[in-house]
Amino acid sequence: MNTVLLCNLFSLPRIVYAMAEDGLFFSIFARVNPVTKVPVNAILVFGILMATMALIFDLEALVQFLSIGTLLAYTFVAASVIVLRFQPDKTSCKASTSTSPNPNAESSPAPSESQTITEDSGELKQYESFSDKLQLVERQKTRERRGVGQLKAYWEPYLGRLLGDCEPGEVVAFCVLTLIVSSVSLCVVLEFGNKQLQLPVWSITVLLVIFILAYVLSLALIWIHEPQTNSKTFQVPLVPLTPGASILINVFLMMKLSPLTWIRFTVWIAIG
Repeated sequence: MNTVLLCNLFSLPRIVYAMAEDGLFFSIFARVNPVTKVPVNAILVFGILMATMALIFDLEALVQFLSIGTLLAYTFVAASVIVLRFQPDKTSCKASTSTSPNPNAESSPAPSESQTITEDSGELKQYESFSDKLQLVERQKTRERRGVGQLKAYWEPYLGRLLGDCEPGEVVAFCVLTLIVSSVSLCVVLEFGNKQLQLPVWSITVLLVIFILAYVLSLALIWIHEPQTNSKTFQVPLVPLTPGASILINVFLMMKLSPLTWIRFTVWIAIG
């Protein structure tokens, strides 16, 4: 708890300072001390506010309320990692649309296999052989690259009719929503199915199988889409497995909290 209070004492005044700079909060909190270069007003006001809350309220209630907020934030971050990893870049989409040919223009005839091999190799071929055709197929496979958020080329013959007409990233976003819903349902059955809900054993087993299948199927559908390969900065490894496991663990820990904490959290969200 002391660590969280110290972290909030550093982060919250600076968040309030940024909001005040943008005009979203009182301008008095945007003032910076000319000597220390820190937002003194925000540090004093919100430092006193956090100390008062820690003094008045019950420590266990504060810990649980802080835990549910932190776990929910981490859940949203994990879901956002999956969505952004399979979301096409807007600049690349604009570039592809700007460079796309005119649909009314006449299409040039496709070159033959011998012409393609001649252009790629730079050498004049007087005959076609089986090895030339194999080289052409290999070149086409290496050049074949689907867009970000679209089905991988390997799965196109199997799922192309079902998912091929969807926009890039649309299926992934729907699967992330299904992933969250199945995780919540699975954790509810595990935590409350036997005692609070008083479900029979066979009913709990059937529900667990259904929600686990929905969870695994959502991960599989996300995995068969093309992710972003731009590795200029750090990227979370094993996507969507790592964020999916994070969502499941965070939701399970949230279900361990007391009902009163959920009521407080719902009221806080409704007011905010």
